Amino acid sequence: MFESAPVVLVSDVNSYIKSLLNNDEKLKYIRVKGEISNFKAYPSGHLYFSLKDQNSVISAVMFNNYAKRIAFNPKDGDEVIVLASVDAYIPRGSYNLNIYEMEEVGLGQQLIELEKLKKQLASEGLFDESRKRPINIYPKAIGVITAPNGAAIRDIVTNIKRRYPIADIYVFPSLVQGEQAPERLLKAFEKSQQFDLDTLIIGRGGGASEDLSAFNDEKLVRAVAKSKMPIIAAVGHEIDTTLIDYIADKRASTPTGAAELATVDRRELENLFSQSKLLMEQALYDSIEDKKEELDELKEELTDSLKDLVKSQKDELESYSKQLEILNPKAVLSRGYSISLDESGKPIKNVKQIKSGQIVHTILEDGDFDSEVIKIKGE
Repeated sequence: MFESAPVVLVSDVNSYIKSLLNNDEKLKYIRVKGEISNFKAYPSGHLYFSLKDQNSVISAVMFNNYAKRIAFNPKDGDEVIVLASVDAYIPRGSYNLNIYEMEEVGLGQQLIELEKLKKQLASEGLFDESRKRPINIYPKAIGVITAPNGAAIRDIVTNIKRRYPIADIYVFPSLVQGEQAPERLLKAFEKSQQFDLDTLIIGRGGGASEDLSAFNDEKLVRAVAKSKMPIIAAVGHEIDTTLIDYIADKRASTPTGAAELATVDRRELENLFSQSKLLMEQALYDSIEDKKEELDELKEELTDSLKDLVKSQKDELESYSKQLEILNPKAVLSRGYSISLDESGKPIKNVKQIKSGQIVHTILEDGDFDSEVIKIKGE
């Protein structure tokens, strides 16, 4: 009997087992509950680990195209429910779970409710980009809602003072996780609305998804949507997203990032002032040069005008001089005429002004003489 059994290869056996597993409908798309152990995440994005309960353990793999859809960060000790199919790995003759979906035990319903609320808020337009307001990066006052003693408040305050020290900072302390956190956050937010703030930062450091649940509270989210001032959300890390992130006008991946979004760096201001100073100096220099050119042009025009005026006055003076020359009595004398004056020095214009025996003074071109009137004749 033994001798009559067919001889097959090991790989044939493993391939046959794989086909049995793959063709068994009971082992396709099953939901399996267990605790994660030996968890390893590779640079390729593939996740390799084991699922175990009190009595058994089974290997599992989740390839990167499915792993990137996980809504939390899995780790050893997490109790999860996975959607998977049973498969075999022929080279090693081992079988494992090929996982398509994964959720934390106890959080599945919460995630469903959160997704419903997210869709509802989105349908109301509360996430629309058109609602987003610009951030004033030259603020007079900035408000911060976060835990009073955590790393987040230190990071925010330190970086604001480093970047833009003239801004006033108002801190509204609150719990950021736990059952009472939503109510405390709402009270802190309502108090912040009583202040004249340019920007309000709401945030905390990173944490597990369940630690960030307070920032998904519907009352808090709807209140923040009506904020008087722009909101910067800094909740968790880059991979964490809460409803507050969707409502906020800006989202920062870290508290430090929130401080950077809320202010301009003073070094940028210093550079801006330096550039402005250079531009003003250049503008002033250009203006002075323009005025110099205008003055030179005016000077040239004035010089030309003065030359024209002097020439005109000179020509006019020469004209008057010629007229005076013509009217000069000496000019008349040079033509053979003389001037006679009576005893008082008045010119004698007609014979009625003289009488016999009168002494008359006569002026010629080259001298003068006195004579006595002997005889007077009229016309």
